[in-house]
Amino acid sequence: MAIWANYQRIFYQSGILDFRSFPTLPVIYYMQLAAYSFYALIGNLGFNDPLLFFHTTYVVEGVFLKLPMIIADVGVFFLLARSTKCLAAALYFLNPFMIYLSAAWGTYDSVMIIFLVAGFLALERNNEKLATVAFSISGLVKLFGFLPLVLIVGESLMRRRIKESFLQLGIAGSIASVTLAPIVMQGGQQNFISGFILRFLGVSGAQTRNYSIFSALLGTSFGGAPPYIWIAVIIVALTFLVTIRRTSSLFVPVLLSSTLGAIFLNIFSQSEPQWLSWPIPLALMYASITKRVGLASYAYAFGAIATFLTMTLTQGTGYVLFGLPLAFFLGPLEGFAGAIAVYAVTTLCLLLLLTGYVLSKPVKFKLEVLALIVVVYTQAYFWLAIVGIQNT
Repeated sequence: MAIWANYQRIFYQSGILDFRSFPTLPVIYYMQLAAYSFYALIGNLGFNDPLLFFHTTYVVEGVFLKLPMIIADVGVFFLLARSTKCLAAALYFLNPFMIYLSAAWGTYDSVMIIFLVAGFLALERNNEKLATVAFSISGLVKLFGFLPLVLIVGESLMRRRIKESFLQLGIAGSIASVTLAPIVMQGGQQNFISGFILRFLGVSGAQTRNYSIFSALLGTSFGGAPPYIWIAVIIVALTFLVTIRRTSSLFVPVLLSSTLGAIFLNIFSQSEPQWLSWPIPLALMYASITKRVGLASYAYAFGAIATFLTMTLTQGTGYVLFGLPLAFFLGPLEGFAGAIAVYAVTTLCLLLLLTGYVLSKPVKFKLEVLALIVVVYTQAYFWLAIVGIQNT
C-alpha cells in the first residue's frame, strides 16, 4: 500500500509518471490514477484524512487505492451471476481470501481475474475475438492471464486456421503495444523483462527471488530458476491436447487447462501467497459447468484456509490490523521458526486436494477434508517448527 500511495502522491503533487520503476504492469497504474483522482480532488477541497495506527496510508486514501480491486471483485460477481452461475458468484464474492486480498491487503489479483472471467464467458459463447481481447488485458495485469490466450492461439494453429491465429496475435500485440508504450518510452524494457517476464517464468536473471514450495521444504532461500517448472508446462499442454480432441468447443479444454495451470504454477514455480487466488474463480466456473458441487464447496474452503495461512504465516496479523509488519497478535500461530515451511506443506496439501476435486468424478464435499488439512498443518508445525527437522 505504501508503494501505491507513493506513486499516486508523486503524480498528483508534481505530475511525474514513473513507469520505468513502477513495481507492477502499468494497467494498475492507470486504474489507480483514475480512482485516486477523486481523493486528490476532495483533498484539494480541504478534506483532512485521519491516519489509523501505524498504517502507511490514510484511512480514506487507502479506500481509493483499493477501489479498482474492490470494484473488480464486484464485477466478477455480476459476470458470474449473469451467466446463471449463482452459486459460483456467491462463493467467489463471499470468499474470505478474495475479500482479504482486495480490501485488506490491497493486492491487485482481482483485476486480472475479472478480465480472465470475462474472457472465459466470451469463450463460452464462442466469441473468440472478444475472449482474445479480455485475456490480453488480463495478461497485461498479471502474466498468468496470457495462459488461456496461448491455448487459444495454439488451437488455431493445430487446426491450421492460420488467418485466425494471426488475427488473435494481432489483437494481443496491439493491446500490448499500446499498454507498454510508456515503459518503452521511458527506457524501462530491462526492468520489464527481468521484473515480470523472467520472474513469472522462473528463469535466471529475474530481479526478485521468492520461495518455491520445494525450496521452503528444504529450508533454503530460492535463488534460481525453479527446477520443476517444466512439469507445470507439460501438465497444461497434455491436459489441453487430450481434452481438445474430445470436443469441438474451446471453452471446457481451455478452462480445465488454465485451472490446472493455476494450481501447478503455485506448486512448481516461484509463487507468491496471492497466487492462491487464481484457481478459485476458475474452479468455481468449472464446477458450475460440470455440476461439481463438491468442487465449488471446496473452492470456498480453500480460500478460507488460504486466508488463515497467509495472514499468520506470511503476512502477520499486525500488518493487517495495525500496519506493523513485525508485530504478531496470535501468539504461537505466527512468527515462529519454520513458518514458511509449514505454509509450504499445508499449501501443497490444499492444492493437491483441489487437483483431486477438479479431475475426479463429481463428489460431495465432506468435513473430513478439513480435518485432514488440520492434521497436515499440526504435523508440519510439530516436525518443522517444534522439532526443527530441517536444521538437523
